[in-house]
Amino acid sequence: MSKISDQDLISIFEQRAEYLSQAELETWTRLSIAEQQVLDKLKGPGAKLLSGPRGSGKSTLLRRAFYELCKEKSALPIYVNYARALALEPLFQTRANALELFRQWVFAKLLLGIEDTNKEYPLHLDAGTKALIRKADGYVRMMEAGGTPEIAPFAIGPSEMLELLRDISSGVGVSRAVLLLDDAAHAFTFRQQQEFFEIFRELRSRNVSAKAAIYPGITSFSPNFQVGHEAEVLEAWLQPTSDSFLSTMRDIAHHRIPGELLSKLGANGKEYIDLLALASFGLPRGFLNMLSSVIDEAQKGATNRLRKTVLDTISDHAESVESVFHNLGLRLPRFSNYVSTGEKFQDAAQSALRNFNISKKLDSKATVIAISRPLSNELEKILKMLEYAGLVRKQSDLSKGEKGQYHRYSVHYGALIASTSLSLGRAYKITDIVEALEVQSAHALIKVKAETLLGKGYENQCVLAIPPCTRCGTPRQLENQRFCMHCGAELQTASIYSELLKATIDKLPLPRAKIEAIKHHTAIRTVQDLIADDEQSLRRPGSYIGPVWSKRIKTVAEEFLSV
Repeated sequence: MSKISDQDLISIFEQRAEYLSQAELETWTRLSIAEQQVLDKLKGPGAKLLSGPRGSGKSTLLRRAFYELCKEKSALPIYVNYARALALEPLFQTRANALELFRQWVFAKLLLGIEDTNKEYPLHLDAGTKALIRKADGYVRMMEAGGTPEIAPFAIGPSEMLELLRDISSGVGVSRAVLLLDDAAHAFTFRQQQEFFEIFRELRSRNVSAKAAIYPGITSFSPNFQVGHEAEVLEAWLQPTSDSFLSTMRDIAHHRIPGELLSKLGANGKEYIDLLALASFGLPRGFLNMLSSVIDEAQKGATNRLRKTVLDTISDHAESVESVFHNLGLRLPRFSNYVSTGEKFQDAAQSALRNFNISKKLDSKATVIAISRPLSNELEKILKMLEYAGLVRKQSDLSKGEKGQYHRYSVHYGALIASTSLSLGRAYKITDIVEALEVQSAHALIKVKAETLLGKGYENQCVLAIPPCTRCGTPRQLENQRFCMHCGAELQTASIYSELLKATIDKLPLPRAKIEAIKHHTAIRTVQDLIADDEQSLRRPGSYIGPVWSKRIKTVAEEFLSV
């Protein structure tokens, strides 16, 4: 049997679907019935919002829709990735025309998307369109590299873009165009998000339908954009409690990973795969990350301690998911107090579940918290932010008649395993965890009040963290206040993008062992160091970081700056 090359390993364990080829996507991805229904809607007419946490499969669905439409030639598909949007954020601190520059960047990316489609689905573009695409390419490169042009090299608006799309569509004999906008609204700051959704709304027509990937909980829509009316929301998040969940995840593992590698899991491979699938909480990327880590350790000779390796990998994964939530304090600094309260909620929920589960049998373990209604605005915001990170998941509401109404939330399975919140005792088997998570009673939940978890007056802790005047230190009275009430100085807001670049690598959602290896074997200390590491220090002999992890670390750093 031939040895699997480093490049093959990198492709097999690639995290982001936009980096996979059409053949790899078609061969390696397996869609559930629900996902297939979502895919059909993405290919069809009408505006759609594709909602799900990181790693839930949004990019996979959008890329599959793109390639299938190219093959079917039933509509003109345009795929655009807006992951680099945060690189434009400093403009909003320095340029009065930042919104217009941003709008032209959004349209420029669409023009580059047309060129990408042309490679898969010949469009017979005229000379004028080709010239416009060349200008768009230069503009995008300049903007994403931190350039600040006075004006865009072209002026294009929604009506011109709609007309261009109609002309190109009719030129290839189809009646409609489908815009597949990946890493869309969630990649932007507040003002960018609102402006993006104005453009999204304006690009709606009988012949053009836009689909955008968003995160649950933190997306800011424009005042004129009504979710549900302007666009249907589709969910991209596998449900771990569904009957087909484990079979779907097993299919993903067996179609994507060569049998030679899966055999490294030994005689208990099936139960390890099932456990990692459940610990991923329905997020395929998390599942593949954990599976690749376990296989990596097994290849190093850890086959005699695979059980411990699997459980340690789940703990590392839970820590990385929790760090995604923690890092919201960096991305949305005005909500840093909400993040702190959210971390208290997570700890309290796990503790409550642990105490509840102590006396319960395997088929009666609880993973769901039912919070009495109504929820305060503050707690509702916190729960949405936790859902963005994938730490909780909203389930259907529970009605107990006169006894009360409850909002139900599942807590991340990997975090429950890592925090021993299933209360399985000391001598538990891997199959015990699988059974506790796979076979759940509908009545196994904890009914609590928010105050029970967070204490009375928790709402007072949830205040916006608005930076004071940098000249005299006077606190701001309003978030959008422009001048200091005391000294009259113009109030400045720090660039989020610049702050993220300066963040230490400790902030990245990576296992602690990998961060320590980077520090010990390289000079990389900040996110900017990682992004600028053209010499590939991570791949040097003696770094103890293999090709798969080297690529993954770089991807995590790029994602830290984008979504």
